[in-house]
Amino acid sequence: MINKYEPREQSGRDTFGRYRSQIRSTAICALKILESKEVDRIYCDLHDDIVVRNKTDGGHVYIFIQVKTKSKQNHNWSTNDLLNMPVKAKDFNKSLSKIKDSFLGKLLLHTIVFDDTCLKVIFQTNINNNDAVNEFEEDLKDGKFDNKYSKFLLEEFNKIFLDNDEVGFEENEIREKLSKLNFETDVQHLKNDDESFEPLARDKIYKYSEVDLQHEESRQILINLLELISKKTEGVIKAWTPENIEKMASISIDDLLDVLSLSKDAYYRLLEGESNNAIKQVSIIQRLLKNTSANDSVVKICSDLKINWDIWLRQKRHEIKVLDIELLIDTIRQNISISTTGTSFAFKDLKSIAEAILDELRKEDLIYDLDIELIIGGILSEFVRGKAWS
Repeated sequence: MINKYEPREQSGRDTFGRYRSQIRSTAICALKILESKEVDRIYCDLHDDIVVRNKTDGGHVYIFIQVKTKSKQNHNWSTNDLLNMPVKAKDFNKSLSKIKDSFLGKLLLHTIVFDDTCLKVIFQTNINNNDAVNEFEEDLKDGKFDNKYSKFLLEEFNKIFLDNDEVGFEENEIREKLSKLNFETDVQHLKNDDESFEPLARDKIYKYSEVDLQHEESRQILINLLELISKKTEGVIKAWTPENIEKMASISIDDLLDVLSLSKDAYYRLLEGESNNAIKQVSIIQRLLKNTSANDSVVKICSDLKINWDIWLRQKRHEIKVLDIELLIDTIRQNISISTTGTSFAFKDLKSIAEAILDELRKEDLIYDLDIELIIGGILSEFVRGKAWS
């Protein structure tokens, strides 16, 4: 759907240097992809400053975000600023032709162009709205349309946004479109003093992926993310094709895996294994081996072994006594605790730890059909489950 219509203009894609706040806000949105739930792609300066794509059972829906900042923190947005509408209702008709080109007017156009695939439109800013805008917002949320601004937009929506030869919307359709308008005010990472961005972004990385980072590591990751978004915001897309749009203007999970320096093969393998949090798991496995010569192929092998163990354990829980399962897992945990003292160890060490575990399981008659590879998978699974080294 996003590639079906060409945007009104792309001039912002050539002048991103003026929009550092926009870049930071896009980064915060992009990090939501790590949650691996609804958000699966972010578009940079395409149709609007930020477009968030959510996956649904029926396909995709989009959230359009317009970012506007003011240097004076004590300034409040007015209806004239946002809608080109004066204070007095008797003067509203004089602004009819200007509303469509206002900040909120351009946002509301997305509800027409993208129709049902437009989930909502958001005006995002570093300052606050004045009382009149706040009352307008509350009225939209309540769905009453008693406010003089919302009532006027409801009544004149077709005149404002449609040409004379276009079929107008019914009142219930207009109500639905206006209700998609949202405001995000006083947004911290849009402030002129951007010292809050790094801790906020770091918190998002942990919240969505549970990847804990050292200070310098997180700083470099965030710099890389901002540079990536800057590149995705530059340049006019001349050939308007889905491939060019994805390449030049979008952020996907693959991009974030590159930024986080995590193995794509391991991530997708874990995802296939019905992982609840593939990002977290591949990160822990990779960090477990990070002080060694382990490369992406070794990380993928370890991910495969962990998946095989998880599958084996799910199957055997129906066949083996609960007490035996718990004794088996406890044996793995105890040997990990004895054999490791730091936060990482070499891949070759896994074999010796697994052999010690197998010897103990044989003595306790808990071997079943386990082999060294399954036990290595069990070791990795326990590390992932509770970060056993901490």
